[in-house]
Amino acid sequence: MDEIDMVAIAILLSAPLMSEYEMKNTICKLKRIARKKGMANYKNINEILDYWADKAYQITMKY
Repeated sequence: MDEIDMVAIAILLSAPLMSEYEMKNTICKLKRIARKKGMANYKNINEILDYWADKAYQITMKY
C-alpha cells in the first residue's frame, strides 16, 4: 500500500460524516486519483476504487 492508497482510504473513512454535495465532490476526487494510479499500474479504475473501499471497511470493522 503506497501513499496514494493511504490518502484515498483516509478520505473514505471520513465519508459517513459528509453531506451529499461533499460526497459527490469526494467521489470525483477519488476517481481522479484512481485514474492517475491506474495509468501508472495499468489497472481498472473501478478495481482501484473497490480496493480502497474494501480497505476502509476493514479498518472500520477493526475499531
